[in-house]
Amino acid sequence: MIWAIWGWSRKNRSSQPSDRRRYVTQALPVMLLVFGVLVSANAWAGDAMAEVKATVNQVLQILKNPEYKSAPAQRRQKLRSVIGGHFDFADMSRSALGVHWKSLSEEQRREFVGLFTSLMEAAYMSRIEGYSGQEIDFLKERADSPGYSEVYTNIVQNGAQPINVNYRLEQTDSGWKVYDVLIDGISLVANYRSQFNRVINSDGYDALVERIKTKVNQSGAGVGGSS
Repeated sequence: MIWAIWGWSRKNRSSQPSDRRRYVTQALPVMLLVFGVLVSANAWAGDAMAEVKATVNQVLQILKNPEYKSAPAQRRQKLRSVIGGHFDFADMSRSALGVHWKSLSEEQRREFVGLFTSLMEAAYMSRIEGYSGQEIDFLKERADSPGYSEVYTNIVQNGAQPINVNYRLEQTDSGWKVYDVLIDGISLVANYRSQFNRVINSDGYDALVERIKTKVNQSGAGVGGSS
């Protein structure tokens, strides 16, 4: 199903190469947990690996804080304040639409960036409460080119193989920003691009917008990321 990436179901990891794309969909909730903590308001300088480690600790403190157990709205707002503004959602939106981005007006582009941001925030917030203490191993950082870096991590699972999650970051004037995430070598942005492309080619761009709006509203987040 073309919208399986928004199904959020979790199953055991398949060892068959043919199942890798489906596994990206199944692993997305766990990926989003770590994806959401990659960048923060304090992560302005230094190597990408150090910033990832520091920010993971910051968000885990929020998740483990007993004061937020009975105040989920405040917890979500606190988490959003950590992650908001530090993803390169504009770049991810352009990449996710691929060739279709060129045909959009400036108004449509602004609308889509807002929708895509809301989609990602809704997906993250819908699963963040399901965090159950998974350990994260930070393996290495590789500089792809000046100003670009990839951070390699594993999410440790009891009784199962670790999930390989890599983060591609670009160093901007405002610090390191994530522009893609790979799960076992499969690009999140490319996965969205494939699905979005199918919808646009079959039903048109307006149909894609309506489907994203429906999904975001069903999450309770609302367009623009409001809770």
